[in-house]
Amino acid sequence: MRPFRGKKSGENPLRVPSETEWGDYQVDLDQKWAHDHYIGRSNEEMQTYFRNNPIESASDLQFMPEAPFRYYMRGFRDYVMKARTHRSWASNAASCFLRLVLRKLAQQPKHIVPIMPDLLPALHYVALNQASFEASENIYGKFPEMLARIQALYGATAGSRRKRI
Repeated sequence: MRPFRGKKSGENPLRVPSETEWGDYQVDLDQKWAHDHYIGRSNEEMQTYFRNNPIESASDLQFMPEAPFRYYMRGFRDYVMKARTHRSWASNAASCFLRLVLRKLAQQPKHIVPIMPDLLPALHYVALNQASFEASENIYGKFPEMLARIQALYGATAGSRRKRI
């Protein structure tokens, strides 16, 4: 399966973030952890890590600075779209993906809004195919409802950004 691709956001999704783009990661333990595990690695190289640790991967992404987050979030998206073939973690991967997008839109929209066009097709797919990820609503909640919240937050955030520009 080829990597899932959405619309282009204008950023180069193929360039691994530089040391400079990680900023002052040493002052935050979570950022340092992410830096030490991701620095210099391509999204292709991170696929095994994502597959073996989807919950931890989502946590890593949550604490990354903007440029690394945007780059590795696309790789995590690609992993999630392949997760259906790795049944043992598919439900966790799908849930973590949706919840991470929700959290970023609510708490750090400037990190995620520029790449939302790249993520939206995957978000729609995951939300509308919850059963194929074997994600029980009793455990993970209703993915379509999460998608609706994502769309509302994105609409409000994107709308307020247009007004400021």
